[in-house]
Amino acid sequence: MNNTPRKVNFSTIINILKKKPISIIFGFGFTVFPLFIATILLIIFLSLGNETPKVDYELINTKGKQITAQITDIDTQYNVTINGVHPTIISYKYSENGKETESKYKVLEERKIEKLEIGNSIQIKELNGNSILKDLKPYDFESGFLLLFPIPFLVIGLPFLIYSIRNLKKEVKLCKFGKVLKGKIVSMIPKSGLPISNAGQGIIVHYEYQTLSGNKIIGESFTTDFSIMSDKKKGDFVPIFVSPENEKKSCIVPKLQSLRNNWNIEFE
Repeated sequence: MNNTPRKVNFSTIINILKKKPISIIFGFGFTVFPLFIATILLIIFLSLGNETPKVDYELINTKGKQITAQITDIDTQYNVTINGVHPTIISYKYSENGKETESKYKVLEERKIEKLEIGNSIQIKELNGNSILKDLKPYDFESGFLLLFPIPFLVIGLPFLIYSIRNLKKEVKLCKFGKVLKGKIVSMIPKSGLPISNAGQGIIVHYEYQTLSGNKIIGESFTTDFSIMSDKKKGDFVPIFVSPENEKKSCIVPKLQSLRNNWNIEFE
């Protein structure tokens, strides 16, 4: 390998990824996007859950002392729907040992609380400063399903993403460390890209080259540089990168990227 790797800038990396647009679209679309959506939703729901104090319902229900509290506010969250029901936050205050305490409690029980009004008395259970509404279990958002939500998308997208990354690493490695040899053009076949965007459009080039060990190999490489069609013809030579580890692995030196990265490779 070359002692000093060639520079490969970001535009070259993007150019390599664009050669296989379907893989990168499916890879990123089915991995990054679902994870991003799940993260945003998780942040939103966790922020909603922070409106009421966390309590140990079973412990307070078993060992707590029953006392009477007064409802100070009832706030139904109409912007959130769980199985067709809106969560409701009930604010209340109570006195215990001469100290007045205020607290909030979120429930998902529209029928059980439909007759409650501000100012009503309500039974609660209190233990060590924490309290629950008697006979009403608190609603606690389960974030687990948000962690499961991206899994089906990841199953689809990860193979495409892994394929794109592996292909990228191989070509970047060739650009950095590949030996510069000459390949004799055998054929050049235009390849159409995706509809509308034309992403993935380019030229499939077959070429013959002789390795340093004397073997003749037919290589295939894809390039997005259409100037090769006007500058070269069958039988002409083009510079190629050949892997020093495996001489069967090669690719055409991208002319534009060579200029951008100052590789100082002759193309004439």
